[in-house]
Amino acid sequence: MTADMLDQLTIESFEPHVGTSFWLRNNTQKVELRLTRAARVMESEAARLNRTAFSLYFLGPVLLPQQIYRLTHDGFSEPLDLFLVPIGKEAAGFNYEAVFT
Repeated sequence: MTADMLDQLTIESFEPHVGTSFWLRNNTQKVELRLTRAARVMESEAARLNRTAFSLYFLGPVLLPQQIYRLTHDGFSEPLDLFLVPIGKEAAGFNYEAVFT
């Protein structure tokens, strides 16, 4: 998905997909990232932006370095190139955040 198309996505684009799996392929494997939450950024921070800023939170089985990943999902016609940042670890796996401003 081109940057222009990513600019058109809103939190409402992702809310129906919370709890579902997104997939990324790295060099050797296909990795499942489950979208665990979609949340708005604080309103005071978002007021100066063209769209309401939001974050997506994913849970995955392996630790991935901070970088852009191409994710696919049945609900989107094209892959999404998202900058994922690892933000923590829990018993079920590793948590990642992607911020849309």
